[in-house]
Amino acid sequence: MNKGKAGKGRSARRRTKSTLVAPAKTPLPAAGGDGSTKAAGQRLYDMPYSAAAPKLINPTIGLHHLVARAGHNAAYEIDVTLLDAPDYRLTRSGVLLAHRVLEGRGEWFLTAPDWYPLLPKDRIETMGDTDLPEEFAELIRPLRRRATLGPVAALRCERREFAMRDDAGVTLALLRDDKVTVRRGGLTTARYREVMMTPVGPGLTEQQDAWLDRAITQAGATSVPKFPRLVTRLGAPATGLTDFPAPRPFEADAPFEMFVSQLLGLRLRQIVEADLAIRGGNLVAAERLSTQADQLRMELKGLSFVLDTDWVEDLYDELDWITLDFDPRSSDPAEAAKAQEALVGRLHSERYLALLDRLVTATRGPKLGDTSILDTSKVLTDLLGSVVTRIRRVVDRLTPDSPPQVWEEAWRSVGQVQWVADISTHVMAAETERIQRRLAKSQQLLDQIHDLQLQAEEEMEAAAEMTVQQAFEAGRAYERRLEEVSRIKTAFLALWSKTARKLEV
Repeated sequence: MNKGKAGKGRSARRRTKSTLVAPAKTPLPAAGGDGSTKAAGQRLYDMPYSAAAPKLINPTIGLHHLVARAGHNAAYEIDVTLLDAPDYRLTRSGVLLAHRVLEGRGEWFLTAPDWYPLLPKDRIETMGDTDLPEEFAELIRPLRRRATLGPVAALRCERREFAMRDDAGVTLALLRDDKVTVRRGGLTTARYREVMMTPVGPGLTEQQDAWLDRAITQAGATSVPKFPRLVTRLGAPATGLTDFPAPRPFEADAPFEMFVSQLLGLRLRQIVEADLAIRGGNLVAAERLSTQADQLRMELKGLSFVLDTDWVEDLYDELDWITLDFDPRSSDPAEAAKAQEALVGRLHSERYLALLDRLVTATRGPKLGDTSILDTSKVLTDLLGSVVTRIRRVVDRLTPDSPPQVWEEAWRSVGQVQWVADISTHVMAAETERIQRRLAKSQQLLDQIHDLQLQAEEEMEAAAEMTVQQAFEAGRAYERRLEEVSRIKTAFLALWSKTARKLEV
C-alpha cells in the first residue's frame, strides 16, 4: 500500500510472555472457527498475493494521509509451524497447535474456540525447549489419542498496518494487509492475501467508503463477508470431517447407517467432553463420563441385533471398564473419591486411548450389513417387533410350575425391550413409549420374581454353614419366599393374558 510520512518508529518494542490470552498480532484464523467476520462498517477483501498496492490517498474527499502504524502495530513477519497427526485429526476437530517465531522468540500456541471452555480459546507458552509442553500434550490427549505429532505445514505471514487520516491528522480508518505463504512437504502449496479496512473514531463518510472500496477492488481484490478458515487454506486432509461431530437431530427417514453414526458420535463426543473437563481439573465430571459410557453400553446392547456380535461384546467390556466402580446412590464420599481417582487413572492408559480410536472408527463406518441403507424408522420398528415377538414366544408357554430357568429367560426377554427402546425413542418416541407402558407392570412383576429367586438361591447356599437351628429357620424362610414367588407368578400370568392382546408394534 502507498504510504505517507512514517510513524514514530519502532521504539515501543513488542513483548510476548506466557499468557492465557493471545496477543493482538495473531495472523491466523482459528482452526475450527468461521474465519474473520466483519464488524460494523468493516470491509474484508481477498486480494491477489502479488497485486500492486492501490493508491488510497484522495485529498478532495478528505483522505489526506496513509501512515504506516508504529509500535505494537508496526509491520512484522511471523513464522508458524503447524503441528498435527498425519491425518490432521487435531485441525479437523477444531484445534490448532503450532510453534511460532516472532522477532526471534519461539512460542507454543494452542487455540480451540470450538471446545471452549474445555480447551482454551487462545493459549501461548514461551518456548523453554524444543519439546511440546507436557501440559499442552495432556490437554489435547483425547483428541490426539495415540497419534504422533509432527510438523504438517509451515506458514509465513507478512503484516503491514496503516492509519487513514484527514488533514487534521485524525484517524478515520485502519487498514491491515496480511500476505501469507503456506508450505507443506517443503513445497509452497498456497499463497493468499487478506486486507481488512476498519473505520475508527469519526469513521468514513459514505463517499470515502465507496471510493476506497472501488480503489481496492480495481487493484484486483474481491470483497468477502468473511475470510476462509485456515483449514480451507490448507486444503485436504485438513478439510476432512471432524472425529467428533457436533450433535444434530435424528431423522426417522435417514439411512440407518447415518443414524447409528450419529448416535455413536454423540456418545463419543460426550465422553470426550467429560474427559477434557477432568483434565481441566473438574474431577466431578468423572461421574458424567461414567454415565455416558454406561449409556453407550446399553445402546450397543440394543444395536447388538444388527451389529457384528464379536465387535459389540468386546466393546461392552471396554465401556464397562471406564465406568465408576461404586453405586452412585452410595453416600460414602471416601468410596466415591476412590472410584473417581481410579477412573481418572484409566484415562491416562493406552487401553483407554485405544477405546477412543475404536469408537472413532465405529462412528465413521458402523458394521451394519444389509440394514445400513434402510430407513431408520423401518429398522427400529422391525427391531421392536422382533423383541416383542420373542417375549410372546417365551412368556406364552410359562406356567406357575415352569422351571426357574424358563422364568429367567422370560425376564431377560422383557429386559431386551428396554435395550431397543433406548435406541428407538430417538426417532419414534410415541410408539416406543406405548410399548414400554404396556409392558411396565409385567416387567415389574418379573423383576420381583427374579430378585426373590436369587435371594432364595443365596440363602440355600448359605445354609451349608449354619447350625441346625439356623438351617431350620432358613428353610422356613425359603419356603415362605417360594410361596411369595408362586403368588407373583400367578399374578403375572393373569396380567399377561390381558397384556399380550395389546402388544402390537
